[in-house]
Amino acid sequence: MLFDKYKNQMDKYIFENITFRIVTLILSFVILVLIWVILARTDSQKVVFMPPKIVNQEFWIAGNQVSKGYLHEMGQFISFNLLNITKENARNNIDNLLTLVDPKFYQEVKTKLLEQMNYIIDNAISRTFFVSAIDADTKGQIKVFGVVKDIISDKVVRSSQSVLKINYIIEQGRFILNDLSIEEEKNNKEKN
Repeated sequence: MLFDKYKNQMDKYIFENITFRIVTLILSFVILVLIWVILARTDSQKVVFMPPKIVNQEFWIAGNQVSKGYLHEMGQFISFNLLNITKENARNNIDNLLTLVDPKFYQEVKTKLLEQMNYIIDNAISRTFFVSAIDADTKGQIKVFGVVKDIISDKVVRSSQSVLKINYIIEQGRFILNDLSIEEEKNNKEKN
């Protein structure tokens, strides 16, 4: 009788031990799966720079692919900060643009932007840009078409149809600015 009690007690402990081990293994497996899911989600998260203004259109970003709406918004943001300049907002506009510049070209771009800022401040010029169209069909380049006007005091010194070409790359959802160039449209040059 005592042996039967002892055997029942022992069988009960063995069963509890086996059950505990099985539950521990299952929970360990679940923890490993959850860690893998967290790491996979963390790698796919992206920090996306959005222009600090009201977004006019919806957009999407997936890895190195972005929608045209996003490119249009970035084209407007860059053209606004580059070509709508007064001596009061020049420093702020440069800081806004430098956040997008590729680190390899940072010093070069910063020097060019500071030269432009100094020219604007020294000559008391206000520059405005009126966007008429944006072309983001070419991968790696956004073309912003519009009118650039240079104003001194209350007189328009120069007005020209221009194209701002923005060269960029997208790396894991991050917009990286490579090059900027402003060209007057050919029709406008022929008239002058």
